[in-house]
This record gives sequence, C-alpha cells and structure tokens, in this order.
Amino acid sequence: MVDIKKFILTRKKLGLSQNELCDGICTQSTLSKFENNGRIPSLKILNSLCARMNLNLSDIMNDALSNDIDNKLAAADYASDVFDFPKVARLLSQIPKNELIKQEDIFHYDYLRGLLALELEHNQTDALYCFTLILESPKLKRGSIYHLLALSGCGQVYEFQGELEKAQQYYDLITSEIREDTILDAPKNLQILSILYHAGKFYSKEKDYQKSNKLLNYGYQICATQHITYYLDRILFCLAENGKALGINVKQIETYINDAAAFARLYNNRVLLQKINQFQIAG
Repeated sequence: MVDIKKFILTRKKLGLSQNELCDGICTQSTLSKFENNGRIPSLKILNSLCARMNLNLSDIMNDALSNDIDNKLAAADYASDVFDFPKVARLLSQIPKNELIKQEDIFHYDYLRGLLALELEHNQTDALYCFTLILESPKLKRGSIYHLLALSGCGQVYEFQGELEKAQQYYDLITSEIREDTILDAPKNLQILSILYHAGKFYSKEKDYQKSNKLLNYGYQICATQHITYYLDRILFCLAENGKALGINVKQIETYINDAAAFARLYNNRVLLQKINQFQIAG
C-alpha cells in the first residue's frame, strides 16, 4: 500500500540518515524495520516522517491500491443510499482499517461503519461510537462533509432512542453550519441530501416547520440544479406533510404529493408509496 522505495529515495535525496529523519519521532529501529522489512509504523509516526521530508502520505501511496479503496468506499456509499446494507458490510470487510492512510478515507470508513451498526446490526452503541470517533478527531474540520455526516448520525441514533433533546442538539449544530451558498456546489451531493433530509424530517416531527422547510428546500434546490432525483420523493412528501400542517394552498400540496408519487414509483419505494396513498390532503 505504501511506496517504500519512493520514501527511501526521497530521504536519500534530502541527504538525511535514518537517525536524522527519525530523531524525535520514533526509534531508528522502527524506521529501519519500515524501510528494510516493510513493517509500516503507526499512522502518526508515518505522517510525521513524511512531513519532515515535505511529503504528504498520499505521495507515497500505491495508486492502484488507493484507487481500489476509493472504489470500494464509493460503492459502499451507493449501497447505503439504496439501503443495501449487507453489501456495505461485504465491502467494508474487504478494507482493513489499519491500512488506511488518507484521513478522509478513515473518516469515510468510520461513517459507513456507523451507518452499518445503526441500520443493519441495530447496535446503537456501536453506531454512536463510530460517529463520535469522527467528531472527536483533532483532524476533523468544522463544517466539512464528515463533520456534518457524523452530526447527522449522532442525531439519528438519539432520535431512534427517543432522546429527542439530545437529537435536537446535533441537528441544531447542522442547521448552524450548513448554508445554501456552501452546499449547492458540494461534490458529495447524495451525502448532503441525506443530511438535509434527516434533519428536515426531524424538525417536521417536532413541528418546527420553518427549520424543516428551510432544510428540505435546500435539498430540493440541489436536486433541481444538479439533476439528482434520489431523495426527491422523500423530500417532496415531507414538504407536503409540512404544507398540510401549515395550511398552505391545497394545489401546492397536491403538486408535492403527485411529484413525490412519481419519483417513488421510479425508485420502487413501496414504503413511501403506501404513505402517499394514505395521505389525505384535506382534513
């Protein structure tokens, strides 16, 4: 996974001996075992050694293996979006976490592991541990995608447990971080839509329709501008529910419902179609 030859070549080009490179970071024996026997040290040590040579960890990663990990994580993402959590489990089992080098991959893995614990294993303790692991990392950037996903994950855990005050604390953090001008061009649109939908649905249940509609409409704008239809059925149905509670124009509610039904049929979302069939616009 790590290009040791490139690491050694860089050290020698800089005129650094093993003792000079590892001074204050690790023992010379640790570095020697890495360079001569391929025994990879901890991520912290390897990162420090690379930083001393003005290298990023990604600079010494094997591209083919890195791409394989990226592809598996992306496939696991899509599988989670369509609720195929057994596939998520199979893909994650093929990725040894202790071999992950890029910090983003570690966050990505922990987030997916948390979803798996929550949705397939129904182990809320493990799920909360995975999401909290992300939030407590000193390398996590506030407002980054994995910060928001971990907040959403914690909110979902507490919501499932019926601890709504704790859940709201996490969803409130999301609403304070996320803004329309920072999400419409986000590279991970499906993940953003997941965050917006779950937070919007929570506030709808809590009858805070203003916050709910704001988040759901952000999601609707992403779908419209990025030509994404996934999550659109659930967003539209939640907007219809909010509209009924707020007493908005009946024709607008009908539009939401009809559009939600069309996209639910497209994705064969039988659970939502049943809710739509039971939904009464008036009364």
